[in-house]
Amino acid sequence: MTTDDSGMKLPRYVQRRPSGLLRYQRNVPKALVTRLGRSHIYRNLGHSYDEMIRKLPKAHSEVEALFKRTEAETSRDRTLAIVEANFGSDAAQMLSADVIDENLEYALWDLHQQLEDEVDEAVMANLVSASLPAEKITLDKAFELYADYKDAQQNKKLQNSLHKTREDLRAAIGAVKLSKLPLSELKREDALKYRDSLLQRVSPNSVTRYINIVRAVVNFVIDERGLIMKNPFHNLRVKGAGNTATDRLSLTPEEALSGLHAMGPRKDLRAIYVTLWETGARLAEITGLQVQDVNLQDRSLHIRSNAIRGLKTTSSARILPLSDRVVAALQELRQGKEEGDAIFERYGRPGGNTAASALMMKRFRKVIPDPKKSLHSLRHKKKDDLRRVGCPEEISKAILGHSNAEVAARYGSGYGLDSLRDWMDKATQEKQLERQ
Repeated sequence: MTTDDSGMKLPRYVQRRPSGLLRYQRNVPKALVTRLGRSHIYRNLGHSYDEMIRKLPKAHSEVEALFKRTEAETSRDRTLAIVEANFGSDAAQMLSADVIDENLEYALWDLHQQLEDEVDEAVMANLVSASLPAEKITLDKAFELYADYKDAQQNKKLQNSLHKTREDLRAAIGAVKLSKLPLSELKREDALKYRDSLLQRVSPNSVTRYINIVRAVVNFVIDERGLIMKNPFHNLRVKGAGNTATDRLSLTPEEALSGLHAMGPRKDLRAIYVTLWETGARLAEITGLQVQDVNLQDRSLHIRSNAIRGLKTTSSARILPLSDRVVAALQELRQGKEEGDAIFERYGRPGGNTAASALMMKRFRKVIPDPKKSLHSLRHKKKDDLRRVGCPEEISKAILGHSNAEVAARYGSGYGLDSLRDWMDKATQEKQLERQ
Protein backbone atom coordinates (compact mmCIF):
# COMPACT_ATOMS: atom_id res chain seq x y z
CA MET A 1 0.00 0.00 0.00
CA THR A 2 1.05 3.61 -0.64
CA THR A 3 -0.32 6.81 0.89
CA ASP A 4 -1.37 9.94 -1.00
CA ASP A 5 -1.15 13.54 0.25
CA SER A 6 -4.44 13.22 2.13
CA GLY A 7 -3.10 10.31 4.18
CA MET A 8 -5.44 7.81 2.51
CA LYS A 9 -3.89 4.40 1.84
CA LEU A 10 -3.97 3.44 -1.80
CA PRO A 11 -3.74 -0.06 -3.29
CA ARG A 12 -0.67 -1.21 -5.15
CA TYR A 13 -0.16 0.44 -8.57
CA VAL A 14 -2.57 3.28 -7.71
CA GLN A 15 -1.40 6.92 -7.51
CA ARG A 16 -3.21 10.22 -7.02
CA ARG A 17 -2.30 12.92 -9.55
CA PRO A 18 -1.95 16.60 -8.54
CA SER A 19 -5.31 17.18 -10.23
CA GLY A 20 -6.91 14.74 -7.80
CA LEU A 21 -7.31 12.00 -10.41
CA LEU A 22 -6.63 8.49 -9.16
CA ARG A 23 -4.64 6.54 -11.72
CA TYR A 24 -3.49 2.96 -12.18
CA GLN A 25 0.17 2.88 -13.28
CA ARG A 26 2.25 -0.14 -14.26
CA ASN A 27 5.82 -0.38 -15.43
CA VAL A 28 6.02 -2.44 -18.60
CA PRO A 29 8.38 -5.42 -18.18
CA LYS A 30 11.66 -4.72 -19.94
CA ALA A 31 11.23 -7.64 -22.32
CA LEU A 32 7.95 -6.15 -23.55
CA VAL A 33 8.88 -2.47 -23.86
CA THR A 34 9.88 -2.70 -27.51
CA ARG A 35 6.77 -4.66 -28.38
CA LEU A 36 4.41 -2.25 -26.64
CA GLY A 37 6.35 0.83 -27.67
CA ARG A 38 6.17 2.35 -24.19
CA SER A 39 7.53 1.84 -20.70
CA HIS A 40 4.40 2.59 -18.66
CA ILE A 41 0.70 1.73 -18.85
CA TYR A 42 -1.96 3.99 -17.33
CA ARG A 43 -5.67 3.63 -16.61
CA ASN A 44 -7.83 6.40 -15.12
CA LEU A 45 -9.76 5.30 -12.05
CA GLY A 46 -11.78 8.45 -11.26
CA HIS A 47 -11.51 11.05 -8.50
CA SER A 48 -13.18 9.31 -5.56
CA TYR A 49 -11.89 6.43 -3.50
CA ASP A 50 -15.10 4.43 -4.01
CA GLU A 51 -14.96 4.88 -7.79
CA MET A 52 -11.33 3.80 -7.80
CA ILE A 53 -12.15 0.62 -5.84
CA ARG A 54 -14.89 -0.25 -8.34
CA LYS A 55 -12.71 0.29 -11.42
CA LEU A 56 -9.44 -1.13 -10.10
CA PRO A 57 -10.12 -4.88 -10.58
CA LYS A 58 -11.06 -4.39 -14.24
CA ALA A 59 -8.07 -2.14 -14.91
CA HIS A 60 -5.68 -4.57 -13.26
CA SER A 61 -7.06 -7.61 -15.11
CA GLU A 62 -6.95 -5.74 -18.44
CA VAL A 63 -3.31 -4.78 -18.01
CA GLU A 64 -2.32 -8.26 -16.84
CA ALA A 65 -4.05 -9.72 -19.89
CA LEU A 66 -2.33 -7.14 -22.09
CA PHE A 67 1.11 -8.20 -20.83
CA LYS A 68 0.24 -11.85 -21.37
CA ARG A 69 -0.96 -11.28 -24.92
CA THR A 70 2.08 -9.19 -25.73
CA GLU A 71 4.23 -12.25 -25.19
CA ALA A 72 2.47 -13.87 -28.17
CA GLU A 73 4.62 -14.34 -31.26
CA THR A 74 2.31 -13.19 -34.04
CA SER A 75 2.45 -9.65 -35.42
CA ARG A 76 -1.34 -9.55 -35.14
CA ASP A 77 -1.26 -10.03 -31.37
CA ARG A 78 1.66 -7.62 -30.93
CA THR A 79 -0.12 -4.94 -32.96
CA LEU A 80 -3.33 -5.33 -30.96
CA ALA A 81 -1.36 -5.11 -27.73
CA ILE A 82 0.32 -1.87 -28.82
CA VAL A 83 -2.97 -0.34 -29.97
CA GLU A 84 -4.66 -1.29 -26.70
CA ALA A 85 -1.77 0.11 -24.69
CA ASN A 86 -1.99 3.45 -26.48
CA PHE A 87 -5.69 3.86 -27.29
CA GLY A 88 -7.57 1.37 -25.10
CA SER A 89 -9.47 -1.87 -25.65
CA ASP A 90 -12.22 -0.36 -27.85
CA ALA A 91 -9.69 0.73 -30.47
CA ALA A 92 -8.02 -2.69 -30.38
CA GLN A 93 -11.38 -4.40 -30.85
CA MET A 94 -12.22 -2.14 -33.81
CA LEU A 95 -8.91 -2.98 -35.46
CA SER A 96 -9.38 -6.69 -34.77
CA ALA A 97 -12.85 -6.58 -36.34
CA ASP A 98 -11.55 -4.54 -39.30
CA VAL A 99 -13.95 -1.71 -38.45
CA ILE A 100 -11.72 1.33 -38.98
CA ASP A 101 -13.12 4.85 -38.91
CA GLU A 102 -11.23 7.94 -40.03
CA ASN A 103 -10.16 8.92 -36.52
CA LEU A 104 -8.67 5.50 -35.76
CA GLU A 105 -6.92 5.40 -39.14
CA TYR A 106 -5.22 8.74 -38.46
CA ALA A 107 -4.36 7.63 -34.92
CA LEU A 108 -2.71 4.44 -36.20
CA TRP A 109 -0.74 6.38 -38.80
CA ASP A 110 0.43 8.82 -36.14
CA LEU A 111 1.39 5.94 -33.85
CA HIS A 112 3.35 4.41 -36.71
CA GLN A 113 5.39 7.60 -37.01
CA GLN A 114 5.95 7.84 -33.25
CA LEU A 115 7.14 4.25 -32.93
CA GLU A 116 9.32 4.14 -36.03
CA ASP A 117 12.45 2.04 -35.37
CA GLU A 118 11.08 1.03 -31.94
CA VAL A 119 9.00 -1.99 -32.96
CA ASP A 120 9.45 -4.69 -35.59
CA GLU A 121 8.66 -4.20 -39.27
CA ALA A 122 5.62 -6.49 -39.28
CA VAL A 123 3.89 -4.41 -36.61
CA MET A 124 4.83 -1.19 -38.40
CA ALA A 125 3.25 -2.54 -41.59
CA ASN A 126 0.04 -3.34 -39.71
CA LEU A 127 -0.13 0.16 -38.24
CA VAL A 128 0.54 2.00 -41.46
CA SER A 129 -2.02 -0.08 -43.34
CA ALA A 130 -4.55 0.08 -40.49
CA SER A 131 -5.20 -3.64 -40.96
CA LEU A 132 -4.20 -7.00 -39.54
CA PRO A 133 -3.28 -10.32 -41.12
CA ALA A 134 -5.90 -13.04 -40.73
CA GLU A 135 -5.77 -14.85 -37.41
CA LYS A 136 -3.81 -18.08 -37.64
CA ILE A 137 -5.33 -20.93 -35.66
CA THR A 138 -2.65 -23.40 -34.62
CA LEU A 139 -3.12 -26.58 -32.60
CA ASP A 140 -1.68 -24.72 -29.62
CA LYS A 141 -4.21 -21.92 -30.12
CA ALA A 142 -6.98 -24.51 -30.43
CA PHE A 143 -6.11 -25.80 -26.96
CA GLU A 144 -6.29 -22.26 -25.57
CA LEU A 145 -9.71 -21.65 -27.10
CA TYR A 146 -11.01 -24.99 -25.86
CA ALA A 147 -9.67 -24.37 -22.35
CA ASP A 148 -11.38 -20.96 -22.24
CA TYR A 149 -14.67 -22.45 -23.42
CA LYS A 150 -14.47 -25.23 -20.83
CA ASP A 151 -13.42 -22.83 -18.02
CA ALA A 152 -10.38 -25.02 -17.43
CA GLN A 153 -8.93 -22.47 -15.00
CA GLN A 154 -11.70 -23.54 -12.60
CA ASN A 155 -11.13 -27.26 -13.14
CA LYS A 156 -7.66 -28.36 -12.07
CA LYS A 157 -8.13 -31.89 -13.40
CA LEU A 158 -9.08 -30.67 -16.87
CA GLN A 159 -6.34 -28.05 -16.81
CA ASN A 160 -3.69 -30.68 -16.04
CA SER A 161 -5.08 -33.05 -18.66
CA LEU A 162 -4.96 -30.41 -21.40
CA HIS A 163 -1.44 -29.34 -20.39
CA LYS A 164 -0.14 -32.91 -20.44
CA THR A 165 -1.73 -33.58 -23.83
CA ARG A 166 -0.14 -30.46 -25.32
CA GLU A 167 3.28 -31.44 -24.01
CA ASP A 168 2.90 -34.95 -25.45
CA LEU A 169 1.98 -33.43 -28.81
CA ARG A 170 4.98 -31.10 -28.66
CA ALA A 171 7.28 -34.07 -28.02
CA ALA A 172 5.70 -36.15 -30.80
CA ILE A 173 5.18 -33.73 -33.70
CA GLY A 174 7.46 -30.84 -32.68
CA ALA A 175 6.98 -27.28 -31.48
CA VAL A 176 6.69 -25.86 -34.99
CA LYS A 177 3.67 -27.97 -35.93
CA LEU A 178 2.09 -27.37 -32.54
CA SER A 179 2.56 -23.61 -32.31
CA LYS A 180 3.42 -22.27 -35.79
CA LEU A 181 1.69 -24.37 -38.44
CA PRO A 182 -1.96 -23.53 -39.20
CA LEU A 183 -4.28 -26.21 -37.88
CA SER A 184 -5.65 -26.85 -41.38
CA GLU A 185 -2.19 -27.90 -42.56
CA LEU A 186 -1.76 -30.72 -40.07
CA LYS A 187 -1.63 -34.11 -41.80
CA ARG A 188 -2.85 -37.57 -40.94
CA GLU A 189 0.81 -38.53 -40.61
CA ASP A 190 1.11 -36.08 -37.69
CA ALA A 191 -1.78 -37.76 -35.90
CA LEU A 192 -0.26 -41.18 -36.54
CA LYS A 193 3.10 -40.00 -35.20
CA TYR A 194 1.38 -38.77 -32.03
CA ARG A 195 -0.46 -42.09 -31.61
CA ASP A 196 2.68 -44.18 -32.15
CA SER A 197 4.67 -42.01 -29.75
CA LEU A 198 2.11 -42.62 -27.01
CA LEU A 199 1.98 -46.36 -27.66
CA GLN A 200 5.66 -46.60 -26.79
CA ARG A 201 5.01 -45.70 -23.16
CA VAL A 202 1.33 -45.99 -22.16
CA SER A 203 -1.42 -48.59 -22.54
CA PRO A 204 -3.59 -48.69 -25.67
CA ASN A 205 -6.66 -47.60 -23.69
CA SER A 206 -4.77 -44.59 -22.33
CA VAL A 207 -3.69 -43.75 -25.88
CA THR A 208 -7.34 -43.75 -26.93
CA ARG A 209 -8.24 -41.38 -24.08
CA TYR A 210 -5.49 -38.94 -25.02
CA ILE A 211 -6.43 -39.04 -28.70
CA ASN A 212 -10.04 -38.35 -27.73
CA ILE A 213 -8.92 -35.17 -25.97
CA VAL A 214 -7.08 -33.91 -29.05
CA ARG A 215 -9.98 -34.86 -31.31
CA ALA A 216 -12.43 -32.97 -29.08
CA VAL A 217 -10.20 -29.88 -29.11
CA VAL A 218 -9.89 -29.88 -32.90
CA ASN A 219 -13.60 -30.59 -33.41
CA PHE A 220 -14.49 -27.68 -31.15
CA VAL A 221 -12.36 -25.21 -33.10
CA ILE A 222 -13.59 -26.52 -36.46
CA ASP A 223 -17.17 -25.89 -35.36
CA GLU A 224 -16.48 -22.66 -33.46
CA ARG A 225 -14.46 -20.96 -36.20
CA GLY A 226 -16.19 -22.56 -39.19
CA LEU A 227 -13.00 -24.12 -40.53
CA ILE A 228 -13.24 -26.17 -43.70
CA MET A 229 -11.04 -29.14 -42.90
CA LYS A 230 -11.06 -32.75 -41.78
CA ASN A 231 -9.95 -33.60 -38.29
CA PRO A 232 -6.71 -35.61 -38.76
CA PHE A 233 -7.24 -37.20 -35.31
CA HIS A 234 -10.65 -38.65 -36.23
CA ASN A 235 -11.05 -42.44 -36.26
CA LEU A 236 -7.46 -43.21 -35.30
CA ARG A 237 -7.24 -46.94 -34.69
CA VAL A 238 -5.35 -48.03 -31.59
CA LYS A 239 -4.34 -51.68 -31.65
CA GLY A 240 -5.01 -53.43 -28.36
CA ALA A 241 -7.53 -50.90 -27.10
CA GLY A 242 -10.71 -52.39 -25.72
CA ASN A 243 -11.99 -54.04 -22.59
CA THR A 244 -9.43 -54.58 -19.85
CA ALA A 245 -9.55 -55.49 -16.19
CA THR A 246 -9.90 -51.81 -15.30
CA ASP A 247 -12.78 -50.98 -17.68
CA ARG A 248 -16.15 -50.00 -16.26
CA LEU A 249 -18.80 -52.71 -16.58
CA SER A 250 -22.56 -52.47 -16.70
CA LEU A 251 -24.82 -53.08 -13.68
CA THR A 252 -27.47 -55.74 -13.28
CA PRO A 253 -30.99 -54.52 -12.38
CA GLU A 254 -30.45 -55.79 -8.83
CA GLU A 255 -27.14 -53.93 -8.52
CA ALA A 256 -28.67 -50.72 -9.88
CA LEU A 257 -31.39 -50.91 -7.24
CA SER A 258 -28.88 -51.68 -4.49
CA GLY A 259 -26.92 -48.60 -5.52
CA LEU A 260 -30.05 -46.48 -5.23
CA HIS A 261 -30.80 -47.78 -1.74
CA ALA A 262 -27.18 -47.04 -0.77
CA MET A 263 -27.76 -43.32 -1.40
CA GLY A 264 -29.80 -43.27 1.80
CA PRO A 265 -32.42 -40.62 2.61
CA ARG A 266 -30.64 -37.71 0.90
CA LYS A 267 -33.15 -36.48 -1.70
CA ASP A 268 -30.53 -34.80 -3.88
CA LEU A 269 -28.31 -37.90 -4.08
CA ARG A 270 -31.28 -40.14 -4.82
CA ALA A 271 -32.52 -37.76 -7.52
CA ILE A 272 -29.10 -37.64 -9.18
CA TYR A 273 -28.81 -41.43 -9.08
CA VAL A 274 -32.30 -42.08 -10.48
CA THR A 275 -31.74 -39.57 -13.29
CA LEU A 276 -28.44 -41.21 -14.19
CA TRP A 277 -30.11 -44.63 -14.15
CA GLU A 278 -33.04 -43.77 -16.37
CA THR A 279 -31.40 -41.37 -18.84
CA GLY A 280 -27.88 -42.78 -19.19
CA ALA A 281 -26.56 -39.21 -18.91
CA ARG A 282 -23.12 -38.27 -17.62
CA LEU A 283 -22.79 -37.22 -13.98
CA ALA A 284 -21.62 -33.68 -14.84
CA GLU A 285 -24.60 -33.26 -17.16
CA ILE A 286 -26.99 -33.96 -14.28
CA THR A 287 -25.28 -32.18 -11.37
CA GLY A 288 -25.02 -29.07 -13.57
CA LEU A 289 -28.74 -28.85 -14.35
CA GLN A 290 -30.63 -25.59 -13.90
CA VAL A 291 -34.35 -25.32 -13.19
CA GLN A 292 -34.99 -24.13 -16.74
CA ASP A 293 -33.43 -27.32 -18.14
CA VAL A 294 -36.38 -29.43 -16.93
CA ASN A 295 -39.67 -29.09 -18.82
CA LEU A 296 -42.50 -30.46 -16.71
CA GLN A 297 -45.14 -30.03 -19.40
CA ASP A 298 -43.63 -32.52 -21.83
CA ARG A 299 -41.60 -34.35 -19.15
CA SER A 300 -38.27 -33.71 -20.79
CA LEU A 301 -34.72 -32.81 -19.87
CA HIS A 302 -32.67 -30.35 -21.94
CA ILE A 303 -28.96 -31.13 -21.66
CA ARG A 304 -27.10 -28.05 -22.89
CA SER A 305 -24.35 -25.65 -21.88
CA ASN A 306 -25.40 -23.27 -19.14
CA ALA A 307 -23.91 -20.94 -16.54
CA ILE A 308 -22.86 -23.89 -14.38
CA ARG A 309 -21.00 -26.08 -16.86
CA GLY A 310 -20.33 -26.71 -20.51
CA LEU A 311 -20.67 -30.00 -22.35
CA LYS A 312 -18.14 -32.69 -23.16
CA THR A 313 -18.77 -32.47 -26.91
CA THR A 314 -21.12 -30.60 -29.24
CA SER A 315 -23.05 -33.85 -29.79
CA SER A 316 -23.76 -33.98 -26.05
CA ALA A 317 -26.49 -31.33 -26.43
CA ARG A 318 -29.82 -33.16 -26.56
CA ILE A 319 -33.36 -33.36 -25.20
CA LEU A 320 -34.37 -36.52 -23.34
CA PRO A 321 -37.75 -37.81 -22.18
CA LEU A 322 -38.16 -38.31 -18.44
CA SER A 323 -40.06 -41.01 -16.57
CA ASP A 324 -42.63 -40.13 -13.93
CA ARG A 325 -40.17 -41.21 -11.25
CA VAL A 326 -37.46 -38.82 -12.43
CA VAL A 327 -39.94 -35.97 -12.92
CA ALA A 328 -41.16 -36.39 -9.32
CA ALA A 329 -37.61 -36.46 -7.94
CA LEU A 330 -36.49 -33.37 -9.84
CA GLN A 331 -39.71 -31.42 -9.26
CA GLU A 332 -39.30 -31.67 -5.51
CA LEU A 333 -35.85 -30.09 -5.78
CA ARG A 334 -37.02 -27.40 -8.26
CA GLN A 335 -39.72 -25.94 -6.03
CA GLY A 336 -39.22 -22.36 -4.91
CA LYS A 337 -36.29 -21.74 -7.25
CA GLU A 338 -35.79 -19.36 -10.18
CA GLU A 339 -35.23 -20.55 -13.75
CA GLY A 340 -31.47 -19.97 -13.61
CA ASP A 341 -30.95 -21.63 -10.21
CA ALA A 342 -29.13 -24.93 -9.86
CA ILE A 343 -31.43 -27.88 -9.15
CA PHE A 344 -28.73 -29.48 -7.01
CA GLU A 345 -27.58 -26.63 -4.78
CA ARG A 346 -24.58 -28.45 -3.31
CA TYR A 347 -23.22 -29.54 -6.67
CA GLY A 348 -24.42 -26.91 -9.16
CA ARG A 349 -20.99 -25.32 -9.53
CA PRO A 350 -17.71 -25.90 -11.38
CA GLY A 351 -16.25 -29.11 -10.00
CA GLY A 352 -19.53 -30.00 -8.30
CA ASN A 353 -19.72 -33.28 -10.20
CA THR A 354 -16.41 -34.34 -8.63
CA ALA A 355 -17.73 -33.63 -5.14
CA ALA A 356 -20.96 -35.52 -5.87
CA SER A 357 -19.02 -38.46 -7.30
CA ALA A 358 -16.80 -38.73 -4.21
CA LEU A 359 -19.75 -38.86 -1.81
CA MET A 360 -21.95 -41.11 -3.95
CA MET A 361 -19.14 -43.56 -4.70
CA LYS A 362 -18.36 -43.85 -0.98
CA ARG A 363 -21.93 -45.08 -0.49
CA PHE A 364 -22.01 -47.07 -3.71
CA ARG A 365 -18.92 -49.08 -2.72
CA LYS A 366 -20.62 -50.31 0.46
CA VAL A 367 -23.00 -52.43 -1.63
CA ILE A 368 -21.04 -52.91 -4.89
CA PRO A 369 -17.32 -53.43 -4.12
CA ASP A 370 -16.42 -54.57 -7.67
CA PRO A 371 -13.79 -51.98 -8.84
CA LYS A 372 -14.95 -52.46 -12.44
CA LYS A 373 -18.37 -51.04 -11.55
CA SER A 374 -19.11 -47.42 -10.67
CA LEU A 375 -21.72 -44.70 -11.13
CA HIS A 376 -20.64 -44.51 -14.77
CA SER A 377 -21.76 -48.14 -15.09
CA LEU A 378 -25.34 -46.81 -15.10
CA ARG A 379 -24.50 -45.22 -18.45
CA HIS A 380 -23.12 -48.53 -19.72
CA LYS A 381 -26.28 -50.20 -18.46
CA LYS A 382 -28.48 -47.83 -20.48
CA LYS A 383 -26.40 -48.54 -23.58
CA ASP A 384 -26.71 -52.31 -23.02
CA ASP A 385 -30.45 -52.09 -22.38
CA LEU A 386 -31.02 -50.14 -25.59
CA ARG A 387 -28.95 -52.64 -27.57
CA ARG A 388 -30.85 -55.55 -26.00
CA VAL A 389 -34.22 -54.34 -27.32
CA GLY A 390 -32.87 -53.69 -30.82
CA CYS A 391 -32.70 -49.90 -30.59
CA PRO A 392 -31.09 -48.50 -33.79
CA GLU A 393 -27.55 -47.31 -33.19
CA GLU A 394 -28.35 -43.77 -34.36
CA ILE A 395 -31.14 -43.42 -31.79
CA SER A 396 -28.95 -44.90 -29.06
CA LYS A 397 -26.31 -42.29 -29.85
CA ALA A 398 -28.94 -39.57 -29.77
CA ILE A 399 -30.04 -40.67 -26.28
CA LEU A 400 -26.52 -40.99 -24.88
CA GLY A 401 -25.11 -37.89 -26.59
CA HIS A 402 -22.48 -39.77 -28.54
CA SER A 403 -20.89 -38.35 -31.68
CA ASN A 404 -22.58 -39.44 -34.87
CA ALA A 405 -21.11 -38.32 -38.17
CA GLU A 406 -23.51 -40.35 -40.34
CA VAL A 407 -26.90 -39.18 -39.07
CA ALA A 408 -28.11 -35.98 -37.43
CA ALA A 409 -29.56 -38.04 -34.61
CA ARG A 410 -30.18 -35.45 -31.93
CA TYR A 411 -33.70 -34.35 -31.04
CA GLY A 412 -34.91 -31.74 -33.46
CA SER A 413 -32.55 -33.07 -36.15
CA GLY A 414 -34.10 -36.45 -36.87
CA TYR A 415 -35.79 -38.04 -33.84
CA GLY A 416 -38.69 -36.62 -31.90
CA LEU A 417 -39.22 -36.86 -28.17
CA ASP A 418 -41.96 -39.50 -28.52
CA SER A 419 -39.68 -41.74 -30.58
CA LEU A 420 -36.91 -41.49 -27.99
CA ARG A 421 -39.39 -42.15 -25.19
CA ASP A 422 -40.68 -45.31 -26.89
CA TRP A 423 -37.20 -46.82 -27.12
CA MET A 424 -36.25 -45.81 -23.58
CA ASP A 425 -39.45 -47.39 -22.25
CA LYS A 426 -38.79 -50.58 -24.20
CA ALA A 427 -35.29 -50.76 -22.71
CA THR A 428 -36.60 -50.60 -19.15
CA GLN A 429 -37.28 -54.05 -17.74
CA GLU A 430 -36.85 -53.29 -14.07
CA LYS A 431 -40.42 -52.09 -13.47
CA GLN A 432 -41.04 -54.56 -10.72
CA LEU A 433 -37.74 -53.84 -9.04
CA GLU A 434 -38.29 -50.09 -9.30
CA ARG A 435 -41.46 -50.33 -7.25
CA GLN A 436 -39.67 -51.96 -4.34
